[in-house]
Formats: sequence, C-alpha cells, structure tokens
Amino acid sequence: MKKIVAMSLLAGSFAFAQSGLMGGADGLNQKTAQTLGEGGFAAGFGGQVSLDAWSLSRGGQVTKAGKKGSFNEMDGSITANINFAAGLTDFLDVGLALPLYYDHANTNYLPEGDMWKASRGDLELWAKAKLPLDEMTDGIFNAAVAAQFYFPTGDKSVGVRPRHAWFLDADGKQTHPYTLKSMAFGGELILTLDLQKVGAPIRFNGNVGFVGTVKRGSNTLVYGGGINVLPTDWMDIFVEANGEFRVEKGVYPRDPGYDPFTLTPGFRFHLPADIDVALGLDIGIRSFSKGWDWKDEMHAADAYQLHYNDKHDNLITYAYTPNPRFAGTAALTWRFGNVRGADEDNDGVGNKEDQCAGTPAGAVVDATGCPVDSDKDGVFDGLDQCAETPFGAIVDGAGCPVDSDNDGIADGIDQCNDTQAGIAVSENGCPVDSDNDGVADYLDKCPNTASGAPIDASGCPLDGDNDGVADYLDQCANTPAGVAVDGKGCPVDSDNDGIADYLDKCNDTPAGIPVNADGCSPDGDSDGIVDALDKCPNTPAGVTVDAAGCPVDSDKDGVADYLDKCPNTLVGVAVDKNGCPNKNQDLEKLKKGIQFKSGSAKLTASSNKTLNNIAKLLKKLPAVNLEVQGHTDDTGTEEKNKKISEQRAQAVVKYLVKKGIDSERLRAVGYGSDMPIADNKTKKGRKLNRRVELVPFEK
Repeated sequence: MKKIVAMSLLAGSFAFAQSGLMGGADGLNQKTAQTLGEGGFAAGFGGQVSLDAWSLSRGGQVTKAGKKGSFNEMDGSITANINFAAGLTDFLDVGLALPLYYDHANTNYLPEGDMWKASRGDLELWAKAKLPLDEMTDGIFNAAVAAQFYFPTGDKSVGVRPRHAWFLDADGKQTHPYTLKSMAFGGELILTLDLQKVGAPIRFNGNVGFVGTVKRGSNTLVYGGGINVLPTDWMDIFVEANGEFRVEKGVYPRDPGYDPFTLTPGFRFHLPADIDVALGLDIGIRSFSKGWDWKDEMHAADAYQLHYNDKHDNLITYAYTPNPRFAGTAALTWRFGNVRGADEDNDGVGNKEDQCAGTPAGAVVDATGCPVDSDKDGVFDGLDQCAETPFGAIVDGAGCPVDSDNDGIADGIDQCNDTQAGIAVSENGCPVDSDNDGVADYLDKCPNTASGAPIDASGCPLDGDNDGVADYLDQCANTPAGVAVDGKGCPVDSDNDGIADYLDKCNDTPAGIPVNADGCSPDGDSDGIVDALDKCPNTPAGVTVDAAGCPVDSDKDGVADYLDKCPNTLVGVAVDKNGCPNKNQDLEKLKKGIQFKSGSAKLTASSNKTLNNIAKLLKKLPAVNLEVQGHTDDTGTEEKNKKISEQRAQAVVKYLVKKGIDSERLRAVGYGSDMPIADNKTKKGRKLNRRVELVPFEK
C-alpha cells in the first residue's frame, strides 16, 4: 500500500502532456501549430496514474513461467515523461522527450516474486516547422508539420501494458511494454484555429500522423484534437481526445476499440514566471462499453495474447490492454528565454511579437499584439459592448453611443442635441423637415411646400392677397378681397373677354367679340344681337329678329314678318311687296271658299272652283304637303262635332286626290270645337269657328 501511495505522489510530478513535448500551451495531450520562436525554450514533466489492475492486463490476468495468476485489485501503472524544446528560428522548433514508466504488477504467488519496476522508455527526438498560413489569416489559422524519431532505449524485461500501439510485435513474437526492438519514425500535420483573434475565447487544435517501425512493430495512425475555452487570463478549460490505430496487418486483429483512445477533460492554470500547471482525467474508450465485469473484459482476450521474457528468462503472458479505463493526469511546464508564447499581458501574442505591451485584459488584438478597435470609438474590441458604433459618435466606458436626447442619434453625430421627446429626426439628429423649408415637420402646417417658396412661421407659403393662391404661384398678387380666382391667382373671366367676372356685366359674351369696359359688346339697333354679329344692324325698334340680327321672315318669301301682310305664304309662291301672292295661290283666301251644305259634310258646288285652284297650286308646288283641318262651333255634342269636322276634312282630301294630288301629301284631321278662333257665344263668332284650315306640314 505504501508503494501505491508513493506511486500516486510521483505521478503528480511528471508531464505526459504533448503540449510540453511540442512546446505549446494548451491542454495536456494537445499538439499546437504554434512555435516557441527563435531563442525560446520549454521544459516540462508530469504524468498519468491509474490504480486499476485491469489497466495492466485484461481482467488483471497474467501467466508467468506457465503459472496463471492475477494482479492485486489496487495494482496500477504510471506513464510519465521529461521533455525539453527549443526554438531554432521563428518557425522551427526541435526537442526531445524521455518517457518514464512504472507498472505496479504485484503478484505474491507467481515465481520470482513481483514483476513491477520503474524504468525508462524510448528516447524521442522531434522537429516541428510552422507553415506561413498565420500571416495570411491574421493569426487565426496556423498549421505545422512535425517529424519524430524513436530510439529503442527502453527496458525490455519489465512492465505489463504496452505504452504505444506500435510496440505490438506484428508477428506475434515478443512485445515489450516499455520499448521497441528497433527504431521508429513518425510524421504529423498539426492545425490550430485561434478564435481569440476575432474576439471569441476559444482555440481548437488537431493533429494526425503516422508512426512506422523499422522491423517487428505495428505501423500506426496517430490522431488527436482539443477544444480550449479561455474564460480568464489565468485559466483554460479544455476537452481533448487522443488515439492510436494499428494499420499493420499482423497476427493481431485490427479494431479501433482495441487500440488506445482517451477522452480528457481538464483545466490548465497559467502561473507567474511562465509556469503552467494542467490537471485532467483520462477516460478510456473502454469505459463507454456496456457493463464492467470479467466476462466483458475478457472478450476477445485470446486474440490479443502478448508475451516476453523477463530478466530471469521467465515467459510472461497477458492480454493486450490499450490504456487504463480511468487515469488522473497532470503536467508542469516552464517556458523561458525569448519565448514566442511568453505573453505578459495575456493577449495571445507573445512578448517577442507584441508591439503593444500592457494590453487591457479581454481586449481583442491583431497579429502584432495591438488592440483592435473596429469601429474607431476608442474602446477596444472584446471590451466594446457596442462593436459597430457609427464613426464620430461619443461613447461611454462600455463603448456604447451616448444619446443625450434619446432620439436614436448618438451624440457627436447629433447636430441637434436637445430634440424634444417623440420627435422624428433625420440622420443628423435634427427634426425631420420633409419639404426643406426650414420649419420642422412637427411644427409645419404645410409639410409639402415647394422648394424655394417664401413661407410664414407655420411653414405655409405666403399669400399676400388672401385669395388662396400662394404668392410664389400668384400671377395677380393684388386681387381684391372676396373675388374668385383661377389656379394662377387671377380673377375668373368666364367668357374670356378680358373683363373679370366681378366687373363683367355680360358674362356670356361669345369668344372673339370686342367688349367695352363693362364686358359688353355694343348693340346699335337694340335688337339683342351685338353689332359684331348683327347682319342687319339697323333693324327698326321692336322688330323680332333671328340669330343673325335680321327681321324674322317666317314664310321665307323675302318679306319680313313685320312688313308681311300674308305671313303664311307657301314656299316658292311669288309675292308682292307686301308679301302676298295672288288670290289663287293664297291659302288664307282659298280656304274661305270651301263651303259645306248646312249640317252636312257635302261640299257645295261653289267650293269646286276653290278646290280646283288648291289642286293646281299643289301640283305647282310638289314639295308642299297639306293637313286639312275641320273645325266646328260648340253647338251640339262634342262627339257629333268631332265626327262632322273629320268628315268635312276627309271630303276635301278626297276631292283633291280625285284631282290628281297624291294622297301621301294630304291628311285629314277633325278637331271639332277644340280650337275656336272666335267667341262661340255670338252668331258671328260661331260662324267664324265653323271653318276649314289648310296647314302645310313636313314629312
């Protein structure tokens, strides 16, 4: 038990970390693409400890000199190393590592006593060259290639668990837990993604490579990677994974589940004087298989039987165990000299490259180590809580714009720092003035004023004569109050005679007619037709005129009505100076000769001469059509009057048709007593009402 306690204490003093082995500063087993820089050095030691006999052999079983046995339950192992690295140039590092192994393989009942012993492993020499990708990506992405050389310096007669997959003898002969029988070499590609350069406290590392043996080993693929979260400048939190996979086709089956693979969460502390301490827990992939009992552990154990001869030539046989199920691990690394990684201000840029020492904690820096201020507001990225502040804005200590009047425009950009609450503002922080008239919209009663228009204090265009048309549009600026104006601000002139309506006494003057100051055109003969349109300008007073200003001639016989003594002369009939035709062509005289026998519709013999003259007249005037109207007085019943008046009209039409007049030119209508021309109360009047009218009509 004392040996176990001592073994546990020893494990806390060595470095198994690949970070120390490759000169980096992340995690425990991670390799980084960063180099130490010319003149930089790193030294480290630490290790891994497991207190589980099943980490030595499957099920803790072992055979020695033909006798089967098992290790004590609390037996375990230590894997440690001492390493050193130096930067030859800014891009090239070299180093060496010497492993130290110890297996507490305590069996009290097997020959020759205990098998456990501390001893050295194979010396490793390596070189790492960084590729120039960081310069192209501002340090965000780094890549490196590495070469390793393993010399068989380890002890061949002790130990149980092979420390690397390439130690397995591909031919199934002797496999030595601490060493190879011949030299091995390896090559790796290492990648690093550093998001600290863009303000995110995260860094990723990954590596993949190959280890080949000169003889009697298993050629092996090696791989690993880790995620590092950097919440403070003195501590990192990480999760990493590392594994080995035999690609050699030998006597032992190839299966990733039967080769080393560990998952390691942990913490790395950055102490003064560039000393780092890392602590973690290695968890073997075996721990994720279902259940943990002897049966599961011994699965396929027969296919992985390893053996060698110890210093007493006893044959030791055990089942291959790639790594412990659980193991505590620790590392101590010291970097000194002109180390690229030495970073006094913890900004991620080593002192050698850092051109801005003393960078505030948390600030994002560029490849030269100088703080980045993307928005040029005086507060560095990483500390700036408002990383996209507009240029020129005044900011507070957190890098956020100050807005004194809370209008959404930062002070420094705001040209109107005392804008009232709720007022819409433009990009310069001043109240919006949509029409650019100098009066802000919230005060402007006319927000769409045309550019350049003179305005009053309320933002409305000036209207000196108050006619509703702004001065800048008003072509008649002094219109009297109350006068209706057009769109140009001028008094309305409906008839376009040049005299405004409010002065025009003749508002409907035809276009083009000259007018006087009252808007009226002269009418010398006062016939209602202005002189400019009057074709008969000297019409006697009181005479009815037509639209041309000439006396009316209803029957168009050339004699005006006011002079025409026979106003109903048929068109085409010659008339005298009084407008009358001869008696045989005057319908007014001819109709008086049409007589009927008393109380009858029979024509008198004396009517024949008259009707013959009417027929001659109609034949002479083929365009004339006549309506023969029969009329009576009001004596007797109206029904009787209507009947006899119609019969008399038809008798006249019948006679004229008989004389050769086309019936289409004639029509007979009886009006009875409906249309009297005299008083029916007198004998004379009744006589006048009993008549025949001859009235021309047009079809």
